Amino acid sequence: MRRLWLRVVLVVVMVGAVVAASLQIFRAEQRITDHRRAEQAFASDVWALTVALGDLRGAQHAYISTGQDINSWMVDVSRRFEGVTAQLPGLSGQATASAAISALDEAAVMVASLQRMDVQIREHVLAERPLIASDLIFTDTSELTTEIVDQLERARTAERTTLLAATTAEQRTELNLLAGGGAAILLVVLLLLPRAGDARVDEDEGVDSAETVGADAGVDAPAASADTTSASELPGLQQAADPAPAASAAAPTPEPPPEAEESDPAPDLQRAADLCTDLVRSNSSADLPALLARAAQMLNARGIIVWVLDGTGNALRPAIRHGYSSAAIARIGAVPCDGDNATAAAWRDGRMHVVASNGDGPHGAIVAPLVSPGRCSGVLSLEMNDGWERSEAVQSTVEIVAAQLATLVSADPAAQTARRARA
Repeated sequence: MRRLWLRVVLVVVMVGAVVAASLQIFRAEQRITDHRRAEQAFASDVWALTVALGDLRGAQHAYISTGQDINSWMVDVSRRFEGVTAQLPGLSGQATASAAISALDEAAVMVASLQRMDVQIREHVLAERPLIASDLIFTDTSELTTEIVDQLERARTAERTTLLAATTAEQRTELNLLAGGGAAILLVVLLLLPRAGDARVDEDEGVDSAETVGADAGVDAPAASADTTSASELPGLQQAADPAPAASAAAPTPEPPPEAEESDPAPDLQRAADLCTDLVRSNSSADLPALLARAAQMLNARGIIVWVLDGTGNALRPAIRHGYSSAAIARIGAVPCDGDNATAAAWRDGRMHVVASNGDGPHGAIVAPLVSPGRCSGVLSLEMNDGWERSEAVQSTVEIVAAQLATLVSADPAAQTARRARA
């Protein structure tokens, strides 16, 4: 990305998105903490009320115990009833689940019934009818107290379920915010990453400068994804006397000569798109030579060869060609897969290799693997004119064409059988 103002806008947007997401996550975390505290407080109050009901029943047992001061125990039971009836409204005010509120209302009605029953028990005790009072205390009162405790537990469970659901929803919101913020940061970082070949931005003037890559130090090396080797290492480019395109004999990698200060060549994107479309539509290998001819014209290539495994599975043979005579192809023959050349290297490591042109000849080359799911099905080699192999746009277009060809070209069945036998 070359425009400074656009970089600044993207950074501001990224910072704003991060701040907004962080604020929302902070608030969601606060709500989660509140839900957990509310659930713990509600459960604690329910337990306290359950204990109070148990103490109340124990105090009622003293009504019929021998040697007890009945009046003092009646005063104690009344005080405990006041505490229970005072706790229930507060518990209902804490509840947020409708099921919990309904259960607490039922419990309040039962507590009122328990109070009326306590009045009857006192009357029987004061009238010296201990058997009837005992029956009410150990049967009716016990059953009613158990039902009250069940309603309290039902309220606690309903409230806990509701608060846990709210907590889960807040945690899901946090995950969505984290994912969205992370995606925004990643997108902005990718957009801001410098790319080889981009022009520098003139920050003082606030406009784009159109500096040519490598104008100060000669021609840049090929892209990092492509290995630079000698032009003579590409099979099919070794016969200088053949009328077909050829390169010089094997020699160490020369330093690329300096070029004039000019823009890198770039293929016509529309022609590249049309070619890829026709490659996808092609359903016969007979269509490939014509399509390779179009690719050669678009990429300024003197010749193109598509290599596949031969029957032995140990060498690559030229299967489809453009720009090379039959005699030249016959002399080239198969290339060992373990050979010391760009074609074999591209096959082995599954990466593009760029052969830079040297001072002895005008031609360089680009070699790209034809990668299919789980394997490399072949190699595409192009002999380039006028130093086009150095252009990143040309290299990228070759990779696109190779990816399309990989869907059409497959290794020989015999070679596949041999590879499986060796495996």
